[in-house]
Amino acid sequence: MIKGCVATVLVTVALLGATANAATPAVPAAAFAALPQVSNVTLSPDGRLLAWRERSGPQPKVLVLDIAAKSYRQTLGIGPGMELRSLGWADDATLLINLKQVRTIDTAQGLRSYTYYRTVSVDIGSGRSQMLLMSGGAREWVTGADLVASHTTKPHTVIMSTWDYSSQAAREQTGTHIFDPGADSGWVSELFQVDTISGKGTLIDEGDQYWAQWVVDADGTPLARSEWRRSDDQYVVEARTAAGWRHILERAHGDEWTLDGRSSDGKSIIAMGPSQDGRVTVWAIALDGSGARDLLPEVSADVTDVIVDGFTGVLMGVDLGGLTSKVLWLEPAAQRRGEAVARAFQGRNTDVYAHSRDGSRVLVKSDDRSHPPVYYLVDFTTHRADIVGEAYPGLENATLGSVRTITYPARDGTAIPAYLTVPPAMAPKGLPMVVLPHGGPAANDDDDFDWLAQFLATRGYAVLQPEFRGSTGFGEAFRNAGRGQWGGLMQDDVTDGVKAMIREGIADPRRICIVGANYGGYAALAGAAFTPHLYACAVSIDGISDLPEFLSYEKDHYGAESQAVAYLRTEVGSAFDRKVIDRSPAHAAAAIEVPVLLFHAVDDTFVPIAQSQEMQSALASLGKPVTLVKLPGEDWLSTVATRLEVLEDMDRFLRQYLQ
Repeated sequence: MIKGCVATVLVTVALLGATANAATPAVPAAAFAALPQVSNVTLSPDGRLLAWRERSGPQPKVLVLDIAAKSYRQTLGIGPGMELRSLGWADDATLLINLKQVRTIDTAQGLRSYTYYRTVSVDIGSGRSQMLLMSGGAREWVTGADLVASHTTKPHTVIMSTWDYSSQAAREQTGTHIFDPGADSGWVSELFQVDTISGKGTLIDEGDQYWAQWVVDADGTPLARSEWRRSDDQYVVEARTAAGWRHILERAHGDEWTLDGRSSDGKSIIAMGPSQDGRVTVWAIALDGSGARDLLPEVSADVTDVIVDGFTGVLMGVDLGGLTSKVLWLEPAAQRRGEAVARAFQGRNTDVYAHSRDGSRVLVKSDDRSHPPVYYLVDFTTHRADIVGEAYPGLENATLGSVRTITYPARDGTAIPAYLTVPPAMAPKGLPMVVLPHGGPAANDDDDFDWLAQFLATRGYAVLQPEFRGSTGFGEAFRNAGRGQWGGLMQDDVTDGVKAMIREGIADPRRICIVGANYGGYAALAGAAFTPHLYACAVSIDGISDLPEFLSYEKDHYGAESQAVAYLRTEVGSAFDRKVIDRSPAHAAAAIEVPVLLFHAVDDTFVPIAQSQEMQSALASLGKPVTLVKLPGEDWLSTVATRLEVLEDMDRFLRQYLQ
């Protein structure tokens, strides 16, 4: 047995019933700042081994447990500067570890930081590790590769796709720049069969210079791929035939879909995409070119994710959007497992997210917005549920805030959904409030545990999390309404939520602060700049303050014709648009009348720290109260020390201006 093991590992609990948590005094900030002690729990295909990321010691590690023997097979360290993103299995004895690393590169434009993603295979018997596909040659400089298929019928084989430099393609593309600047690069999308022992890849198929997804069959043979052709402004899905590739679906770019798997009969591929009535739904696209069929015509909610069998690639179910999560199972065996687990864990979200090859064992994550995640191994043959581990053991007996789902009317009458968290043992009346808009903005809050919202609630603040227009999960029309509305309609929806809480007597109008990260950080600064009398203070974490400068940074960092720049051009607008300039908080610093607290990760590769530095400079030059806290060695609140610093500084700031 490995020393220092988690005390909660494989403790048997009753499948029915639970005891109430005992009330405790105010929970220390360190309990919320702690990174999840147990996370990324995964089950080997034969159901005999568990692996997870463990943070009980000074350094994170990956533990591999033999379930029957209740002993550890491996303890794997994570290298310095590397961050584990996810775990999976290629076969019964090969663990796949997906890692992230921020590298600073000396380029012609100066030092640039980029985020790199790599997949490493580990043989559980020997502990030997091997980077897959991305070592050496031009691929050394590619930021990452997609793991298209973790399981194939071929031993020690996974399927991956990445970008690779082709001198032939570069020659063929010469002269295309005037018609399609994105084509003139020499980089093409390629599909590889990768040996998990040697890490070497064998080219299966080569795409072209256009972004693509791939779908393969059980053997790893390509079935379909998708591309966005900029010159034609078309999203295209192609099927593999004996004669090559042929189109089976074409859509305008605004109707871009994602490929997610294949049908059980092998005649179609599965994709998520918009329907004519504005929903995001699941489609079966026939490989013979006969068209696409909506698999959920009677479902009114958005599909936010698909659940695909990792062994077969076949669709098992879908996650439906909205404020309350719901899984719609489409495969009978998966439905039986899911419904049995839901009955056993009544009152909590139950995410049945992995299973053994024979379906006898499943992994379940159970939580809700007021209860931190607990991971269970459920064995249907023994009818037992064993705790693998708790994400936040320091919160086990804590009394946390209560959460309700609400809607409020925007000024144009649109119903805006939101979460409202009320401090423990307090009535929702006349409370100091923090409004917490999410990042993205094409994202959404969900009904999983939210450590930041609960930290704020335990400090006595009501927390409003508005799902403003531009958020996902509430229909394509709702999502698309946010395009070009940074500082406009999206900000109005946040403002209208605050005013609704004031009207209902929940929030004290003199004690409201706006806090957010990334896009939420922009929204916090925009709230202070464009509605200066609504808030008593503002906190921005890695926020954007100057939209034209941010667009220019993305163009220099990723390339004028990159996917990132194209996305921002659609979502934000042109850097030369007067509206975009005027909606930049740094350009409206004179209007800000409240104290501003800025946090920024020095190594943030998405929003550069210059954005917060410019905001600080603009406010300081006008004598406005502003503080910038730099977070060195950080890209996004990824260490306990940084999270604790942010929580403690924010706590002091809020107490100063709201209490």
